[in-house]
Amino acid sequence: MKKSLHVSLALTLLVYLSYASFAAEDQIFIDDLTAPQLRAQIDKIQKEVYRVFNAANKNDQLDITCHDYLATGTSIKKEVCEPQFVIVRRTENAKSARHGTDPLLTPRQLQGELAGEFQDLTDAMKALAEESEYFEELNTILTVLNARLLEITN
Repeated sequence: MKKSLHVSLALTLLVYLSYASFAAEDQIFIDDLTAPQLRAQIDKIQKEVYRVFNAANKNDQLDITCHDYLATGTSIKKEVCEPQFVIVRRTENAKSARHGTDPLLTPRQLQGELAGEFQDLTDAMKALAEESEYFEELNTILTVLNARLLEITN
């Protein structure tokens, strides 16, 4: 009985130490990161925020979608993440403008037209942060990383 207890304790300790060792190797110290490394971490955390939000939220129009965007007059692609309702409305507006039935909206006009949907998105994210400790922690980490990036680039 004593021997099995010692073996059990030893195995538990071994598992704990291996986890602690693994965690220590994966720890990231924000003060040690360069601006490009911070940007990479921000991108990684932001994608996780979107993944968690999309999985939890029931309204597909509020889902955040990331895609490559090629701005007019440039050949450099940039990744943009935006709510599905923006993508849908911009596509509808572009089709209407091509057919001459509606003027092409500027990004600011589009944002103004979708103010209600943006408020719904904000409310859904706030509600998830209240329900999910993980989602709230991701947002806190994102805030800290962005503040550090601002601090070292200004």
